[in-house]
Amino acid sequence: MMLARFQKEMTSLNLEERARKLGLSVREAVTIASLIEREAKLDSERRIISGVIHNRLRRNMPLQVDATVIYAMGRQPNRGVVTYQDLTVDSPYNTYLHTGLPPGPIASPGRASLLAAVSPASTPYLYYVARPDGSHAFARTLDEHNRYKKQYQR
Repeated sequence: MMLARFQKEMTSLNLEERARKLGLSVREAVTIASLIEREAKLDSERRIISGVIHNRLRRNMPLQVDATVIYAMGRQPNRGVVTYQDLTVDSPYNTYLHTGLPPGPIASPGRASLLAAVSPASTPYLYYVARPDGSHAFARTLDEHNRYKKQYQR
């Protein structure tokens, strides 16, 4: 039933053609959608997060998505916070250690994340950091990102 629902969503979103236009396979698009699913708490930010992921992929930058580390660890981190030690987990899913997409999806993405994966926002952002309310602060530069990290991750 779940697979049938997924196929229906793929068809209605024209996911295969949209992915191809972005130079992605369906598997890559679904993998990006799974990252968005785990990272975005607000629907209004899904396309922006997708834009950040696409920007980083184009620049061959590590994605550095905390959700991939949590997936690689197979459990939630202590106190819900990913530590610097957690970032060293040896896994092909760890996007802090490996450039590019992980080998496959880390979650089952919903329609909004699937759509965001194949229609990323055109954005200058390369970074984002979660705020305490679940929204994100987006940054163009590493300096700006580090300021946001200091501000929001105490």
